[in-house]
Amino acid sequence: MMKKIGGSLMAVSAACVLAAAASSATAEDGGVTGIRAVHRNGQTFVTWKDAAAGEAGAKFRYAIYRSVRPITQTNLGLAEKRVWGVVNNSARLYSFSFDKRLPVDRLDPRRPTCVIEEGGKPLPDGSGVTAITPDKAGGSFYAVAATDLEGKQIGEIAPGESATVEAVEERVAPIEPIRVWASRDRKDQTSALSGEKGLPLMVQLHSSGGYDYVGKHASGDYYNYFGPREWGYQEGMPGAFDVDEEKGGGANGPRRLRVQPTECIVDFRDGVKPFETCWFGYYCAPQWAGKSEARAYPFTELRTLWTVEWVIEKYAVDPERVYGMGGSMGAWGSIGLLLRHPEIFAALYPAMPRMRQRGLPGVAGYAKGNELMYDGKTTYLERMDSVRWVSEHREDLPFLGWSIGRQDGFATWQEQVDMVKALSAAHHGFAFAWNNFGHGTDTKSGSAPIALVKKYYPPEKFARNRSYPAFANSSIDQDPGPGDPKLGDMEGGINLGFHWKDPADETSRWSVKLGNELCKAEMTVDVTPRRCQKFKAKPGEKFKWTNSAGGNGELNADANGLVTVQKVKIFPGKETMLTIMR
Repeated sequence: MMKKIGGSLMAVSAACVLAAAASSATAEDGGVTGIRAVHRNGQTFVTWKDAAAGEAGAKFRYAIYRSVRPITQTNLGLAEKRVWGVVNNSARLYSFSFDKRLPVDRLDPRRPTCVIEEGGKPLPDGSGVTAITPDKAGGSFYAVAATDLEGKQIGEIAPGESATVEAVEERVAPIEPIRVWASRDRKDQTSALSGEKGLPLMVQLHSSGGYDYVGKHASGDYYNYFGPREWGYQEGMPGAFDVDEEKGGGANGPRRLRVQPTECIVDFRDGVKPFETCWFGYYCAPQWAGKSEARAYPFTELRTLWTVEWVIEKYAVDPERVYGMGGSMGAWGSIGLLLRHPEIFAALYPAMPRMRQRGLPGVAGYAKGNELMYDGKTTYLERMDSVRWVSEHREDLPFLGWSIGRQDGFATWQEQVDMVKALSAAHHGFAFAWNNFGHGTDTKSGSAPIALVKKYYPPEKFARNRSYPAFANSSIDQDPGPGDPKLGDMEGGINLGFHWKDPADETSRWSVKLGNELCKAEMTVDVTPRRCQKFKAKPGEKFKWTNSAGGNGELNADANGLVTVQKVKIFPGKETMLTIMR
């Protein structure tokens, strides 16, 4: 398990690597040359010159061996086979070259390669690289063997060329990503970093097909890393993220940092295109697991949470004001991953999410979803049922504001209605807006109504250490219907129009001024204090309440220690003061 927020399997990450020496090896003899092993920040970066360059190199894969003694062809069988199936030209900078275009893109020498440390020189074209994360200190020797696509070794181990002859001293330590470019050095300075501490952070999860945006279009501090074994089907899998600065809500909006991670992995089967993980992970039998049975592993969740945690600390982010957003597949990640971490996120804004996932990606083919999770205790579909999850977790969750179209196609209307019911019953803070369009990013799609949600519930209204009123059963809500997209109001919203200020969160009382911009006549709404810092209730505890718009009474905290005042009156153009007292 990660020590802080990584969920499970272990926390770590890293960077890229150095390599290469001129070689007379050819594709025919399969010779790997120029091996180097450098230990830095808890990882050993092994680099080499591929057995062949260009199109000829595509028929090679690489296996990395580790031992406490020098490795030769004779004793290779006694060494630990640590990683295998590493693609050719693996030193290409991730999210620039591993994309869905033609294989020639991976061979284009104009595309960037990794660096081993910040400020270091990029690796030469035709280099290979992986990173090993040792679990104990000591000296280690490494060897790299070229193989065919089936894993059969080609050529022999040559000490000094494909095997190290001096031990690299390794230690266990927190690992670091490596900054490839700083925002101040990028051509596009629109998102340059000011260096100000204490800013809020927006975590933006990209949609399907958006994996190359971070590399090719983002303009902040760009980082590359290599994951430990617990982050993928093999050790040393690359990832990337970009950190920039933006103004939320337009040119005059509040400044905040933004981190944009990537969720794809390199598809080892062809070494060219990315393999989308839907911000979860995938179904596989990891090389390092020591068993052949495939399971569903949350590899991408671990990578993403580690990235967020690292950025919060590195950039001195205000840890109480961390938010998340994403569209389409990024919305699926917001619901399936970010919503489950109230210890990190204050509010989330997914557009067009799935509330219940379907099948999951698998490196050996698409899986149906009823396969077991890595711990063998539940299935993937059970684990990714977020409607059930919010019903079972009555503690404070991130405020959830989302939108979708009734005709979405990638997510059902039924699951949206079910989520509204679950959130209302659990007294969670949320808002929902919809239209009668399908999936997309323009004004005639289900992503458009998210603007209404953000209008009434902007991120700056929320912080993990600040109480707010959660609403439910508003009398001016539109009707989403029972779950059939043909029934109910074709467009509308739940909990829209509300505004509040001056929340008083004290040991003996909680109060807030409420209003609703959309109120045209007397209306009512249920109100539950959330994220209370001082106003803590015990199950069954009695309280009194008053409302300046009319009404008072007594109530008891529910079994989860939540206090809900039902049918609070609000009048057009007026604020009402709701007070709850012990």
